[in-house]
Amino acid sequence: MRIAGSGLRAIVVTLDPGRSQGRAESPATLLKALGHEVTTIGYDLAELDTRPLAADVAIVEAGEHLEIGRHAIRRLRQRTDMVATRILLCLDVVRVSGLDPEIGADDFILIPISSDELAARLRQLQARDKRPGAPLQIRYGQVVLDCEMRQAYEGGRSLGLTPYEFQLLRFLADRVGRVFTRQELLSRVWGYRHVGRVRTVDTHVLNLRAKLGELGERLQSVRGMGYKLQRADAPADGPAANVG
Repeated sequence: MRIAGSGLRAIVVTLDPGRSQGRAESPATLLKALGHEVTTIGYDLAELDTRPLAADVAIVEAGEHLEIGRHAIRRLRQRTDMVATRILLCLDVVRVSGLDPEIGADDFILIPISSDELAARLRQLQARDKRPGAPLQIRYGQVVLDCEMRQAYEGGRSLGLTPYEFQLLRFLADRVGRVFTRQELLSRVWGYRHVGRVRTVDTHVLNLRAKLGELGERLQSVRGMGYKLQRADAPADGPAANVG
């Protein structure tokens, strides 16, 4: 992501692209006033299918329509041309209670939006993306985790990880051999605080095991405790235990 003051390439996703560009308080209008390059598209993302766009930031103007915004973010995250794009969710204050990390946005901003707050949010996103020199990479066996693109590769082939699968693999690859409970993974990897969501971990673990292929056997379930990732060069303890 380029420095916020240098002119970002921004995509605004909104229910009514035509009306959005004409409103003085809309994200598209404010972004243009801040000197950024703006493309406004609808929630179906049809414009991206006809002309893929490189973007530093995508603004999803959800308002009260949180579920529609969630679906749009999910589709943006699935696009290979958007893997490094930061996503800012705009929503009404009455929908804040429905926010959770599974939505997939990097940050959110409340409507009505002020120009100063929008500029500050963009600077905050840029600050998180600062990298010293070459993109930060982590290697686990033959798998390379590119922490700038938030994707893992094996032999140059992308494993197609979701943002949450990547976050889980990066966390465990940095702490090989250590056992973490489901609740620890929820809070430390994704920021959850609710015990009732622990089965979310099981779902991500199962999907990550499948995408890791043979290395998936090293993502072990420790009965009565949680999960650990074995060293890639160590003999596996046996087939990865079933989640239960």
